[in-house]
Amino acid sequence: MKRRDFFARIGLLTGVIFTTLSHTFAQKEQTLCEVTVTAIRPERFMTGQKVRTVDSAQFAQNQFTNLSNFLQFQSPVAFKSYGAGQLATISFRGTSPSHTAVLWNGINVNSPSVGQSDFSTLPMTGFDEMSIQYGSAASCVGTDAVGGSILLRSVPKFNQKGIQAIAGVSAESSENFAAQAGIRFFKENGKWKFSGKTLFYGSNNKNNFGTEPLSDQKGRQYPVEPTTTYQKGIVQDFFAMKNNGNMWSLNIWLSDNNVTIQPGNIPLREITDSRSDKVVLAYNLGKTLFRAAYIRDVMDYGKAENQNPSHTDIDRYIFRTEHDFSWIKSCDRGTNLKLGGEFVHYEAKVDGYGGNQISENRADFYALLRYQHSQRLTGSLNMRQALVQGFNPPFTPSLGIDYRIFDGKTDRINLSGNLAYSYRVPTLNERYWVNLGNPDLKPEVGFNKEISLIWKRRTSETFHQQYGISAFHNLIDNWTYWNPDKNYRVENLQQVLAKGIEIETSTKLILEKTEINCQFQYALTHSSQQKAYGPYTEDILGKQLIYVPRHSMNNTLSLTKNACSVTLQQLFNSSRFITFDHSGRPFPPYYLLNGWISYKLKIRKNSIHTQLQGNNLTNTLYPNMKKNAMPMRSVSLNIIFIFNQKK
Repeated sequence: MKRRDFFARIGLLTGVIFTTLSHTFAQKEQTLCEVTVTAIRPERFMTGQKVRTVDSAQFAQNQFTNLSNFLQFQSPVAFKSYGAGQLATISFRGTSPSHTAVLWNGINVNSPSVGQSDFSTLPMTGFDEMSIQYGSAASCVGTDAVGGSILLRSVPKFNQKGIQAIAGVSAESSENFAAQAGIRFFKENGKWKFSGKTLFYGSNNKNNFGTEPLSDQKGRQYPVEPTTTYQKGIVQDFFAMKNNGNMWSLNIWLSDNNVTIQPGNIPLREITDSRSDKVVLAYNLGKTLFRAAYIRDVMDYGKAENQNPSHTDIDRYIFRTEHDFSWIKSCDRGTNLKLGGEFVHYEAKVDGYGGNQISENRADFYALLRYQHSQRLTGSLNMRQALVQGFNPPFTPSLGIDYRIFDGKTDRINLSGNLAYSYRVPTLNERYWVNLGNPDLKPEVGFNKEISLIWKRRTSETFHQQYGISAFHNLIDNWTYWNPDKNYRVENLQQVLAKGIEIETSTKLILEKTEINCQFQYALTHSSQQKAYGPYTEDILGKQLIYVPRHSMNNTLSLTKNACSVTLQQLFNSSRFITFDHSGRPFPPYYLLNGWISYKLKIRKNSIHTQLQGNNLTNTLYPNMKKNAMPMRSVSLNIIFIFNQKK
């Protein structure tokens, strides 16, 4: 980054912050209706953006599910999977997997080498809460948040008393087995409250769906690729909060994932062993947060006899500090301001980088401002400037507004909009891979516009409805591309426009001891290249990007009565092109149906949760990334024992 540009951007950011502070510091800080909140979450500043929080009931029903299987039925996003137990990556609003930021306890955990996360290696047991954020959020989240972000959190259970032990097993008809065991605890000692969790998990997936090629109703054949997947991990959370609200937290997540393709055929065998160690230490001193983190990602990839696997070893050292200011005038008026900065140091030892250790420093400075004028009107103005060694990331502001255009006794209608710039720093592979990497790459820059209309209806305490429609337009410049015309050397050779419409509805009906929930989501997404960079790109202008479905729908219907519940999930994705110029035969559309029956048996203060689950009940045959069949119909039995300490 040029020194003149650096000081100009820092000067602009400082000037805006100074102007804001000069106005807000003049206001008297009050706590009339709002309890002082420790570490205000970034979602609070995403005014005008679509953010959905997953409730605890959905976590309870998906204890043996990974994040890819869960999200595809909960949000209109597309997942690209190489097969049963293999790499699964996300396509958020028509963007690539490297355009989705995945944060765990505030830290971006995307792989620095490839710039994305494998969602098949993220079990739902690794965290306690999750928010799904749609659209650009670089000003709040940082790099990679171009198409959306997934925010995962560990939270204390200070309302829990004593010790709770958890043990669970899952057995699937495809010879897949999983188990988990751990404890949650709470203890109060004078001025301190302590809460925490220790959880061990593991799985052995043989993915036995047969070995013979399968044919669909139109006679198309797809081979079944044998794979085995072994996963194991430990999650350790510890929270200590003083009576004045100051809190220490320590979050540790250690995981090991091994995938073997063609385990019985040595010449064709491929083995990928990936390990990740994540440690986050944080201290909340009033409204000031100090956070330090260490992440180590190790991967070995080998073929056949696996005598000399390719090795990747990347360490990240992270330090962040931020402070929240609050000026509350009344229950429906107030201002929140978050000022923060983050420093990250990378050390990478990757065989593909020529055997040399690569070191790199990055920093982020941000200011997030939220102003609530009244119950009807809320706005936000956020700014972020990233600094990268030997690189020049852009300044990324965002502006959002939410206005309640109708407020009646039973109905509320909100209109919201957001304008946001985003950026993505190229991955280490894109910058440092020998002969193919390009240290002169430009940062990808996106400009996202979206508008939403939400109608909430509550005719009684027992009947709730919500309807929403969103439209988005996201133009991304300097999209990186591994250019086949130059032996796959990476270059900034794409300008992509992702645009579309999303519709969501939800209905809840409560009748005595019975509760019925129905959710429906639909997305129309068009994502295509807009600018020609050479003769080879002229034939792909305006055409849907590969593996991105034009239409996607999902629906969840659940009925709960007393201790029993029945749930059905449906998923539909339209056809997906597999060549940029649409010359090849696209993958056909497919429909999936999952269902389960759950029963909770209480024995004094203890309980047993039993779940009979069916996956792909229609036995749909479909490919996803490779021309291999995805998992066929299977049935699993899940049992979780919960033992509570007697008082």
